[in-house]
Amino acid sequence: MIRDHAFLRELVAVKDEVGVVSLYVTADPRLEASVKPGWEILLRNELDSLREQVSGWPDRMRRATVLEHLEGLEPDIEQLVDPSLSGLGRALFAPVCTDEVHRTTLQVPVGTSAVFESTAYVRPMISAMATSAPAGIAVVSRDGVRLIDHRYGQTEDVYESTFALDTDDWRRMRGPGASNTAQQSSMQVDKFQRRVEENLTRYLHSVAPEISGRVLSLHWTDVLLVGDPKVTAKLAEALHPLEAVQIDKIIDGLTAPEVVTYISDALTHVRVRRDVSLIERAKDAALAGGRGSLGLGQTLSLLNEGRVDCLLLDETGAWRGGRGPDGRLYPAGQVPPAVEAVDEPDLGERMIERALESSAEVTILQREAAAELAEHDGVAALLRW
Repeated sequence: MIRDHAFLRELVAVKDEVGVVSLYVTADPRLEASVKPGWEILLRNELDSLREQVSGWPDRMRRATVLEHLEGLEPDIEQLVDPSLSGLGRALFAPVCTDEVHRTTLQVPVGTSAVFESTAYVRPMISAMATSAPAGIAVVSRDGVRLIDHRYGQTEDVYESTFALDTDDWRRMRGPGASNTAQQSSMQVDKFQRRVEENLTRYLHSVAPEISGRVLSLHWTDVLLVGDPKVTAKLAEALHPLEAVQIDKIIDGLTAPEVVTYISDALTHVRVRRDVSLIERAKDAALAGGRGSLGLGQTLSLLNEGRVDCLLLDETGAWRGGRGPDGRLYPAGQVPPAVEAVDEPDLGERMIERALESSAEVTILQREAAAELAEHDGVAALLRW
């Protein structure tokens, strides 16, 4: 199971003098398996296409080596498509010149593909991670706070606290009686309610450090407070300056996965809004001559210099270019005349690889947010300097 970008950085560090086979498949073990599941048929078709591509190489030795390696991977491929195993999104990475096989799974779709490149092909994995990044969901009520961790398609409760109202030291509040006027009774009730609200506010402030700690330790990208807005507003105030999103939904008696399903549309909206905010930051910084860049050419130049802190790419983007002898990347048609560049038909993968190698973050932008970069090649970045 992937935990964070550290795994991806380790993955792109896997290089091979001949190449690396990367296989992705989206299986659904919940479906009744036929003689050959549909996802296996799709992957087999991708593998047939890859073998056909390799068979056309002029280098006979390299061609034979890769085809033999694919044949040797058959037991691993059988395991990858096995309907009896868990894991919705499955991936396998195998360098040709070693016996290493790297495997990982997500509980979200990763598509189906078979790719052979100089390094592990990671774009499908990053795209899947972008739509399922770690999120913390606080279900907030007057009874207490419940924290849910949701990441990469898996969901679990991680914390629960109960609000216990202690009134032992309060003066007993009596209802209307012979010695109480209606006005006095109403004033007592109001006072009681104020004290309840004060205690609830103190309680929410007392659990705020727990939530803030979880944000750091669990690397939550988004934090949602779900419940009565009068209560979530108190917790949001206690969490300041942490920016938590309040969701006006009353949840009672649902399991953690049911909670996520119930608020899935709201969570998607929060993630799109976060991506739009990143784009706006990059735009504002770039237009002001600050730490931001827009467009393929400018961003590639800064990526070559190691100045990119967060690379932003349209999930549907397709870019071509070239790679010079020194490793510098160039957009198609912009390679300097004196540079003999190797064609890079999948420049997006090379950009992701370069960013991860320099410890930069990579954010694949969902279609709704990426529309903000339509005039800038679907590419932007936040810079280190």
